[in-house]
Amino acid sequence: MFNVKSAFALALALAFISALGFNANANVLVDEIVVDTSDLQTSITADLSAAMDKMHQELLQEATLLIAKDDAIPTPQVVKAD
Repeated sequence: MFNVKSAFALALALAFISALGFNANANVLVDEIVVDTSDLQTSITADLSAAMDKMHQELLQEATLLIAKDDAIPTPQVVKAD
């Protein structure tokens, strides 16, 4: 019987074997690969800063809306009948 664990093990084994084959092919072609990373750190830092600024603004806006919502709820008043 072929169950999910067997299918996962087979898929993992096939992925490992194909990765070994890719690694062997990559070793043959390593002289032909040139990766330009000169602007990579600058780009990542800029993207990260922009994302952090956006998250900060969203959190400030959410906090402001929560404060405004709390202020809009009237406080209950107890009236005593004499």
